[in-house]
Amino acid sequence: MSEGHATRRFGCPSCGGGLKYDIASGQMICDHCGGLTPMKNLPPDEAEDTMEVTEYHCPQCGAAIYSTDTEATSFCSFCGSDVVLTGRLTRTRRPAWIVPFTVTREDCEAAYRKHLKKYRMAPAALKQAETISHFRPVYVPFWSYRVEAEGVAELVGTKSYTRGDTRYDETYELTLNSEIRQEGILYDASSAFEDETAALLRYTNQDTKQFYPAYLSGFYAQAADVPGETYHAEAAASAVRLYMDQVKQEYGLDAVEMKGDINDNFGLPNARYGEELVMMPVWLLAHRQGDRVVYTAVNGHSGEVVCDMPVSTGRTAGTTVVLAALIFLLLNQFLTVKANLMMAMCAVISLVTQYQFSGAQTRLFARRTRANEPDLKDPGKEFTGPAQSMLKRKNGRVSSGGSASFGAKMVGTVGLIVAVFIVFGVLTSMPNLELLRTSGARDNLAKIVMGGVLVIMLIHLARHLTRADRGPVWPRLLSLLACGAGCFCLLTGRVDDYLYYICAAAILVCTCVELVMVNQAHNEYASRPVPYFNGEEGDEA
Repeated sequence: MSEGHATRRFGCPSCGGGLKYDIASGQMICDHCGGLTPMKNLPPDEAEDTMEVTEYHCPQCGAAIYSTDTEATSFCSFCGSDVVLTGRLTRTRRPAWIVPFTVTREDCEAAYRKHLKKYRMAPAALKQAETISHFRPVYVPFWSYRVEAEGVAELVGTKSYTRGDTRYDETYELTLNSEIRQEGILYDASSAFEDETAALLRYTNQDTKQFYPAYLSGFYAQAADVPGETYHAEAAASAVRLYMDQVKQEYGLDAVEMKGDINDNFGLPNARYGEELVMMPVWLLAHRQGDRVVYTAVNGHSGEVVCDMPVSTGRTAGTTVVLAALIFLLLNQFLTVKANLMMAMCAVISLVTQYQFSGAQTRLFARRTRANEPDLKDPGKEFTGPAQSMLKRKNGRVSSGGSASFGAKMVGTVGLIVAVFIVFGVLTSMPNLELLRTSGARDNLAKIVMGGVLVIMLIHLARHLTRADRGPVWPRLLSLLACGAGCFCLLTGRVDDYLYYICAAAILVCTCVELVMVNQAHNEYASRPVPYFNGEEGDEA
């Protein structure tokens, strides 16, 4: 590959300098004299099916992007490496439409900084000016689908209402002569860009303009390497959803379903598809942390920010220690909890942590297996995952299973701990609850709680043993054994407080281990392995 080429596609009419698209003005700006040139004053476009571009390749990961410009870049927006991309002239498919950038770099960085304020425990490196300066304006290709169908459609409608004390549930068999025309159904056409992120950026066909190569001058674009037929089933699902909404409103029904399934286009009669390539703007940031990359995408038209934010392990540990110390001091000041009830409270907290652990492993498994992505190795294979659920989704887009803010989860966990301690403290301290003030009553309460926790843990473990997304089993087993030891002490009537404190400590240790693993799972979920698009190393992100 040769580096750099001397030619420029667009020249300034005043001085001959190179022209680039200026986001703020929506015109072409000269990088020499600063003069502005309206798009309409540029030479007429040849409007061929293909166009000549400079294709850049990253020597680290093999990622490819293209531009009509000829300037190399010194940073890869896919693997986060500080490298000089090499370029060569090539031809690529010409898009039909484009939504130009309207969000400037300054607006993008301001939106990102505002977004970071919600993540108090985010790593400091993500907030540094040097990191933020690596945002790159990239156009992402999308397939814009058109779905047409006419003929007889079979539907099932339901309606529920109440008259007096009687509730009526009615079902209607509908056979309708339908005529469906749906356009602008968008799915990203780049394998390097995740469907999940594309859906969350909420792109629309509003403000599209007929494609002209000058819009790419000074910007980069991803190649459209996803076959158009990949999302035909998804487009059909979206068209059916919109059609069912119309039928539901017209006939005053509560719900409507098509009798067909994905194998016959959801019952869509005589379905026909058309697709056009549309370029959508995104500010893309790739921050590398060892063998992982944290991606942030900002909608270049609306300014919406999408990213899965990792957390700093040090900040998380420090915050946990401080909160634990405060809780201990406050509760020790106002409440007195006996050893066996202390153990029962720890068991309840461990149970909640187990569910958080399982949820984190499930989300991580979906991310590792790219469950929301089509199988590009077998384009003819039915893509059924999101399509089936899209019929029930309001926006008809692939939805992320993303994680909530780790900080919010931590606050919720701490709040639960406080609530558990307060409830147990109140139950054993209120004057009007004399039955719970005796040693035997407290023992019975502890037995009921520990027994219930143990049974739920057993059911939870049994349900997850056969699941592919269960994650490691040993943390659950350790918690189960610790709770089982506590139950054994209670059932055998042991009166030595130190045994209950030992069991409580063991349960808390297991809980801490699971919380650490939840933290690790979250950070892995919030990042991607360094991609290798040449297939030589690692997994493609």
